[in-house]
Amino acid sequence: MGDARGDDRDRRRRRSRSRGRDGDDRDGRDKESSRSRARTRSKKIEGDGKRGASRSRSKERRKGGGRDRERDKDRRRRRGRSDSREKKRRRRRRRSSSSSSSSSSSSSSSSSSSSSDARRRRKDASNDGKTREETRAKLLATVTALDAKVGDIPGTKHSPHPTDPIGSSLVDDGKAGYIVSADGSHMTFFGGRGGSEGAGFGLKGTVGGDAADAVREEARDKRGMNAAMVDALLLHNKVKWRDETKPARRVHIGNVNPTATAEEFARVLETRIRTLYPQAVPWHYPLDKKGRVDERRAPGTRVIEHLYLNDKGFGFLETTALEDVPAILALNGVRVNGSATRFRRPKDYDPDANPLVRDGSYRNVFDGVFTKVLSDKVADSPTKVFVGGVHPRALTKLDLLEIVSSFGALTAFRCDEDGVGRCVDGRAWMEYEEGESVAAKAIAGLNGYQMRGKPLVAALATPRAQVSKERGAPRRYTYEVPPTVEPLLKPPQRVLALSNVLVRGGAMEDRAAATEDTLAECAGFGNVLSTHVPLDGGADQGAEQGAEGLEEELDTLFVEFARVETATIAAHALHRREYDGRVVECRFFPLTEYQRMFGKGFPPRTVEEKQAAALKMMDFLAGTAGSGTGRLAA
Repeated sequence: MGDARGDDRDRRRRRSRSRGRDGDDRDGRDKESSRSRARTRSKKIEGDGKRGASRSRSKERRKGGGRDRERDKDRRRRRGRSDSREKKRRRRRRRSSSSSSSSSSSSSSSSSSSSSDARRRRKDASNDGKTREETRAKLLATVTALDAKVGDIPGTKHSPHPTDPIGSSLVDDGKAGYIVSADGSHMTFFGGRGGSEGAGFGLKGTVGGDAADAVREEARDKRGMNAAMVDALLLHNKVKWRDETKPARRVHIGNVNPTATAEEFARVLETRIRTLYPQAVPWHYPLDKKGRVDERRAPGTRVIEHLYLNDKGFGFLETTALEDVPAILALNGVRVNGSATRFRRPKDYDPDANPLVRDGSYRNVFDGVFTKVLSDKVADSPTKVFVGGVHPRALTKLDLLEIVSSFGALTAFRCDEDGVGRCVDGRAWMEYEEGESVAAKAIAGLNGYQMRGKPLVAALATPRAQVSKERGAPRRYTYEVPPTVEPLLKPPQRVLALSNVLVRGGAMEDRAAATEDTLAECAGFGNVLSTHVPLDGGADQGAEQGAEGLEEELDTLFVEFARVETATIAAHALHRREYDGRVVECRFFPLTEYQRMFGKGFPPRTVEEKQAAALKMMDFLAGTAGSGTGRLAA
């Protein structure tokens, strides 16, 4: 029993010692601090007995395990609480001091307003030029970054162009590249991106320049606006103006050669305007007294701000100013890489959103720029072309220009317009840039072209005009309908009168052969109801006695079609055709006159007419019309 108690006592002693060792291992810093404090206390105690007592107490603490460690933690916790309380007190003192200072300043604000204004003025005056330039540069960099972010095209990936561009860039800030669109199609683009966009805002002589002047006037009236703030305001309005006017500055490009790049296309158009028509865009290319471009006064801008060409044969361009669009539209038909390019407004163009339309100056601006590129005075020449038959007020001048310029570029174009730009009488005169070769192709392609159910008429307007080669010689300007196409401009009828097909006084075999050939060709256009060939050398048996004008129609072949549309197509195809060395003249003949003169389409009225009609029908049914055997067989 005693041995068991001794064993328990030894076990408890070892356990306490092990706990002390574990506690010292877990927190060595607490152990060291305890020892240092014990040594300090032992030094202060004088005498060996006191020193021994301190040592005995330290031994007891070591035997007690982690009691000193817990006590040190409590001390640190209390010290931290006191520190946090002190921090709170300091914050409260700072708040109270700031509130008291603000109250005192508010009470004295009325008395010190003049002094604060003076201090602010002195502060603004003390800012040197370097500080102002730094502030302005920061503002411009911020707005430029926003401009670049807004101006980028969503869903596109930019990469360098696979081939080196031909020649140098058109302008310094112009950039050419290659775009892969989100739908997989490839596009080449030309034009500066980011801060160079919207250059038309502030361009002198344009509506964009007037808008920038208005912003400057508004900023001048506001107090506290320095130069950097005005520049930032102008840049903000520049981005806004660029986005609002983009639909009005955009032009659709059609019939593009797939091999043409955007940079090459832009260079051709810009060079053409700069060299041939700089007077149309004086805000880009001001002229000197000799009529040449003054490089010293040129602002460094260009007509084309951006240009995108798709590999599917179309593209879009954006002009720098609103006034540049008429100059581009007037270049309809210009050849780039062998293709006659077409320019027109996009389908989503809204005229009411155009600032020039809203202020009422669009018509004057358009006519002023358009006529300087494409003249509205067409001089008489052997290659002057006339186009007629356009439905009145059905097409605008630009619509008709897009049609006729599909054969080539024009140097002059005239069409009488109404107040909204529609062709009044459906007639136009034009002169092609490439002369006789393109004029012949245009006449062949336009003559008979159906437009809204009505065929066009095209011919040379003044084929016998004489053009003087002397410099400065006066030229004539006449706008008359050519006599050769006047018959086709009359109201269409179902009956055609073909002259110069038959020869008066010719052999009967020749007349019969000519009639057969003509009727066979007419049957190819549509259903023919009746024909009439006047007899030569005697009275016409089918004609009404005493009919006026019959003598003049002896060499004319009459053909009645079932439909007016068929007769119209046949008239345009047969008019001015050559047959056996003779030029065929075709004209519309009134149906009632045709029936009256030759007894076509009228029912029999008298007994004799009814008997003759019955005998004729019997001959026709018997298959021996005109022989008389049918009546005998009956």
